[in-house]
This record gives sequence, structure tokens and C-alpha cells, in this order.
Amino acid sequence: MSNKIKVLRIISTLNPQQGGPAKAIIDNSLAMINQNIKVDILTCDRASSKFYKSKYINIINQGPSFFGNFCFSYNLFFWLLKNKKNYDFFILHGIWEFKNIAAFMLLNNNYSVFVHGSLHPTQGKGFFNKAKKKLYWLIFEKRNLLKSKSLLLTSNKEKAQLDDTFVDTKGIKKVFVKYGILKSNLNKKVLLSKFNKKFPFLKNKSFYLYLGRLHKQKGADIIIEAVNKIKLNSNIKILIMGPFIGSKFENKLKLLVKKYKLEKQIFFSNAQFGDIKWGAIYASKAMLLPSHGENFGISLVEAMSAGKPVLTTFKVNINDIIIKYNAGLISRDNVSYFSKILLQFHTLNKKKKNQISNNALKCFKDNFDISSNHNSLSSYIKKEINK
Repeated sequence: MSNKIKVLRIISTLNPQQGGPAKAIIDNSLAMINQNIKVDILTCDRASSKFYKSKYINIINQGPSFFGNFCFSYNLFFWLLKNKKNYDFFILHGIWEFKNIAAFMLLNNNYSVFVHGSLHPTQGKGFFNKAKKKLYWLIFEKRNLLKSKSLLLTSNKEKAQLDDTFVDTKGIKKVFVKYGILKSNLNKKVLLSKFNKKFPFLKNKSFYLYLGRLHKQKGADIIIEAVNKIKLNSNIKILIMGPFIGSKFENKLKLLVKKYKLEKQIFFSNAQFGDIKWGAIYASKAMLLPSHGENFGISLVEAMSAGKPVLTTFKVNINDIIIKYNAGLISRDNVSYFSKILLQFHTLNKKKKNQISNNALKCFKDNFDISSNHNSLSSYIKKEINK
């Protein structure tokens, strides 16, 4: 154990309801273990939080945090000050947060940062929001990233977007690393049985799945509008599965379904995890993500790992890889175009759908499987430590 590289990953929360990074971080950490790297994860979650348990990964919760999304935490700062000597390298997940200032103050330049879409051009919309982030960037965040080993990117398109985003990223070193998940080895029959028990009205039904946060940037409203547009030509069923927090956008989605009288075609479920989530993926015909801006798209990768086609937009950064493998259909991020690909896929014959399913699985294996023999993040860390 003493010869192992010791890495600390720092993220505000591992709550899966906050989106894809938590799942990818856990999977990537498990893969890194096979590369002789010991991984601990430091969070601002409360000590009693149990979002993830593992005998292989040590989860260190130093919450609670304060000041909303800034996640200020005395506990995290002083824990890091006391224990930083125990680690060879540090990886930060996300920006605009207190942990990045702590890293700047405590970790010299021995850290790298995943921004997870926080510098996507769409994040700079709105006058007040853009002004606030630009000011914070000039005072704190750019200094943090300039001091880091590098900004870690998950796709070539992400790098191109950083050259034309709402802040100046010149001078910051940028490195591409392979990003994705581990393929689930769960029993498909067991998963389907659990899903059918939870959602008996969808048993043996043909339906499409939306899996993720119910935020306007994700475009779930486009799905509803698209189904309404083509309902005379099809009887498409959709399961929209995401954490409900009572936002205005969630209410908008439900009102749209009621307005268009689609209650027998579009169904809502709160976020599901583990076996139920994977059961939903395996039971579905395809994954839908009509996003207006997506740095990666973990739900799409999860679907492809199960051999499921994906229907998404050109605004998702991995769309070029999906196109290359013919692993799904891509459209512009509006109702007119998304309704066309939804109807196009729905009316394909079984042979063609099976071919796209096979392509989706191959696309995952070739590009997004981060098993130990494909883990470029491990290689990057070893290279930085040995400099």
C-alpha cells in the first residue's frame, strides 16, 4: 500500500441528484485503483451522508457548507490543511466554489481541475450572471486555474468552446483525458423485474427515457413539444425521470403535458438510482437528451453502455463520436428538428434499430469505457508525479 500513488479528489457533493459527475467520479476512481492508485474523495456533504459506500474508496465528508453553491466550509479547509501531506496529487471537480480557493492557498500547484461544463458558453447568459462570474473570474478563478497543473477536458469540442466562451482562458494549460464510466455487470433480468415492479404500467411497453436534472438547459420541454407535434403519427411513450425540487421549469413541464393532453403518453418519475435506474435504461427503446448545451452527457454514455441508441443534439459535446459510430440520431436543439429524429427513429424497422443498438455498445466500448486498460487519467497523474 505504501508504494501506491495517493490521490485526493475534491467535489462539493456526491449526491447523485446533482447530475452526472458523481457517477463518473466513482467509476473512474474504481478504475484508477487497478492502476496502483489509491483514491480518497473529499466532499462538503454532511458527515452522516451515505450517497456512496465502498471498501475501496474512502469518502471523507466535511460538511456542512454555507453560502449556497459557493460551498464555503471551515471543516474542509482545515481538514485539507492537516492532511494534504498524505497525498501525492489532487483533482478538483467544478469551479466557482470555495474549495478552489482552498486549493490555491494550500496545495501549491499540485492539482488539476475538471470544470464539468462550468465554462460552457451557455453558463454566461444573463447580464447579472455573466457580470458576476466575470468579476469572480478576474479576482479568483483564473488565478486558481493558472496555478493548477492543468484544466482537464473531456472532449475535443470542450477545448474549442473554451476558446470562445464568456471568460478569457488564455494561458491556462489544457489537457484532454478519457472520460466515461465502467460498464455495469448487473443482471439484466433482475433489473427489468425490479423496474416492472416499480412501474407496472410500462411493463412490456415501448417507451423512451429521459434521465437527468429537470433544468431548462437539458431541454426536457422539447421532448413534450415534439411528442405533441407528432402525436397524430405515432403513439410514442416517454418516461421523464429526474429529481423534482419544485422548480418553475418542472411545473412548466407538467402543465405542458396537461395542456396537450399527453397524460397517457408522457410519465414523470422522481430520480431513481441503482437497479431501478438501470432497469429503466434496459427497458427503454432509446435515451433522449435534447440539450441546449452539454459538456459531456453521462446519461447518453450510460445508455450506450447498455446497448441503447441515443437521440440528442449538436449542442452535446460528444455528438461527433455518436455520429461517427451511427449510435443514434442527432438534431438541432429545437422542437422542429428533434420531433423529426424522434419520429424517424420510432418508425425504423427492427433490424435497423438493432444495428444502431449494436453500434451504441461499440461506441461505448471504444470511447467511454474507462476500465483500467483505458484509463488515461491514471496515465496523466503518473506523468505529472514523475516530472
